[in-house]
Amino acid sequence: MQTKPPNDPDTGAWGGMPADGTLPAESGPDGLRALCWHIERYDRLRASTASRAAVVLSAGAILSAGNAIVITQVLSGAFDGFDYWLVVLFTTGVMASAALVVRSVLKAANVLVTPRPSERMFAFDGSLPPSLLFNGTYTASVAETYETFRAALTVQKEVDRIEAARVELYVGIRQHRHRYTQLRAAVRSLRWAAVVFLMVLTVGVILRLTIGFVG
Repeated sequence: MQTKPPNDPDTGAWGGMPADGTLPAESGPDGLRALCWHIERYDRLRASTASRAAVVLSAGAILSAGNAIVITQVLSGAFDGFDYWLVVLFTTGVMASAALVVRSVLKAANVLVTPRPSERMFAFDGSLPPSLLFNGTYTASVAETYETFRAALTVQKEVDRIEAARVELYVGIRQHRHRYTQLRAAVRSLRWAAVVFLMVLTVGVILRLTIGFVG
């Protein structure tokens, strides 16, 4: 996750941008400064999405603990006094809630880390151009030593830096969209898991009260 760049002491700009938030006119809409500003923006959006996924994982852990308690009660024979098919139906509800929690956890995990490298996930129209310096994975793969890294930067032209920034911005946008889609799926599964768990818990309490009154 990138840290917040310092403010410009002379202009009050944040991260190289003017204080009013407009794009720098001298660099043009596709200029390097404008591209870097958008890259940082999507980095912050991705970091925010990852933080939300962590909340989903925490909530999933709580629901998993609740499901584990109910399953333990079923296995310990707490519902042996009821009809067999009623116990099967009750157990099915518990397992459905547990399965939804697992699905939510898997989707939330996809928010934290993409399952495949970005250049393979988002290069629908062929291989993406190299993104030296802007993409850490690519840079580390082609510049294993400092001398190689320095030599690569020395021969890199301004037009190459702009193209590398465009590639990184494209990847950042696609990554954010992919992770946000996975986060929405994780939240939906977690909501259904909570609803099913509440229904199972309600039925369990009613059954226990019923057998108590009958006894």
